[in-house]
Amino acid sequence: MKDADHLPNWPAALNKGMAAAYCGLSYDLFRKLCPVKPIGFTDSVKGERYLRLRLDEWLLSLDQNISFYATNEVESGSLKTASNQIAEPRSGAGGYPVIDDPKHPVNVFYENLGFDPETMNEDDMRRLRAKAHEEWAAGIPGTKLGKREIKALKHLASIGPAIKIHWRDVKDCGPDTEERLKIRGFIETFPLENYPDRIGYYMLTDAGLAAWLNCS
Repeated sequence: MKDADHLPNWPAALNKGMAAAYCGLSYDLFRKLCPVKPIGFTDSVKGERYLRLRLDEWLLSLDQNISFYATNEVESGSLKTASNQIAEPRSGAGGYPVIDDPKHPVNVFYENLGFDPETMNEDDMRRLRAKAHEEWAAGIPGTKLGKREIKALKHLASIGPAIKIHWRDVKDCGPDTEERLKIRGFIETFPLENYPDRIGYYMLTDAGLAAWLNCS
């Protein structure tokens, strides 16, 4: 994850890469788990955008720190219904909202994850999300490098292996690309000096250099 001080001012409509980053997920995991559908500004998939408000609604629906869920727009930092009254749906054993409509985005998310809000709790949610991430990560090695992965490797290879590079100095290495390259064993990551929970530096490995030489 990048230094939070340098995150962008998120627009109202996000492309797929930004939407995944906004949710703190790799794009493949975001695509697998997120039930929110993009809107289309053009006939091309390049014109698809995810509304930030809908992403906020989905993320808030997963938060057990709040006791409500509403499907209306986010106003002033909180979810409100058209009548300005907080909606209070039925909650399952673990406190997650139980919604009767099987086509509701939250239920689609539950189904994709294998989560039962009636009987499962936060530990189950955490376990299933970790499992989904592990399954996604297991499918990365051996697959074809993406364009952004190749661009990032090119930049790192121009500097050389075993040299730490600040993340701001590496182009085309967003959260998804970063995670893919790390899973492949092509880069190592290191925390910022004053923020040990944030990735601040990349270092190309010998395997990463070999991969770049094979595709160049």
